[in-house]
This record gives sequence, C-alpha cells and structure tokens, in this order.
Amino acid sequence: MSQSTLTRSTASEDAMTSYDAADPANPANLRHVLSHVPTSVVVVTAMARGVPVGLTVGSFSSVSLDPPLVNFFIDLKSKTWLKLNEANTFTVNVLGKDHEHLCRAFSRPAADRFDGVDWTPSPSGDPVLREATVALECSRYKIDILGDHVQVVGRVRAMQAQAPDLPLVFYRGAFLEL
Repeated sequence: MSQSTLTRSTASEDAMTSYDAADPANPANLRHVLSHVPTSVVVVTAMARGVPVGLTVGSFSSVSLDPPLVNFFIDLKSKTWLKLNEANTFTVNVLGKDHEHLCRAFSRPAADRFDGVDWTPSPSGDPVLREATVALECSRYKIDILGDHVQVVGRVRAMQAQAPDLPLVFYRGAFLEL
C-alpha cells in the first residue's frame, strides 16, 4: 500500500454502497462502507513486565475535555492486547503523514516491533516514539468489551506536541495525502 491521492468515487462505486446493497450483518459489507470514513493512525505503547509493547490503532478519538479522556478500540483476539492489558499506563503516539513505516512496523506480527524504532520513556516509563507528532501519556480509566473489540478509555496525564506535521490518515484502504 502506498500513499496516493484519492479521487471522488464513481457512480458504480456509490451504487455498491447504497442502503439496499449493503447488509450491515455482513462484516465485509460493513468494512467496505465504513472505509469511506477517514481515520487517524496512532501507535499505542506501554511497558509490560519491563518489555516495550505496542500496536497500530485506527480507532483513536478524544472523549472528554473535563476530565481529559481519550479512547481507542482493539480486537479481542489481539495477542498484543493481552500484554497491554497488564499495564496501568500507556502512551498514544499520533503518527504524521510521513510515518507509514511506523504504522506498518507496529501492525506486523513480529516479535519485536520496536526493532529500529527510536523512542524515549514517558514520565511513567512508557515508550514515546520520537517520530510521533503528538504523544499522550494516559492512565487506564475504563475498559469495556463491545462486540468483538475492547474499548480502552484513558485519562491523559501528560502530553506533548513533538512536531507540527499533518496526520497520517487512512481512507478507503490507502493512506490519504492531505
């Protein structure tokens, strides 16, 4: 997958996503229709048993300003979730437009996703990726199982804007150039 400029969909593509043609009970149909909603890309990191863990997430959002809350979703089957769930704190590393390599590195099933990735510890010791545009250190606030995912809500404890860069945005199966 490479960065590309996306264009307006054609009439035939629009017809495929009409209410009549798309059955939301079919995961492939739901994924196709929801691919029309752009998502930012973050890497969530933590320390679990003294070892850095992290994964790419495309479902991050702000929840509340008072108290300062953010959330993201992880597939219940994720092996990385089992490790992240052991940590009481985590860092959300927001990726910039030139960080597709980090997105891919933390998406692969490799044993050590941090190989070749430059990071420093947050105040709580969680990995802050040096290339991230924004880093939000959070403490665990609430966890809920919703369908086939876990919703993780974190309370922001520390934050830093590291670089004034445009975000990495995923849209319709590709990275979107803004």
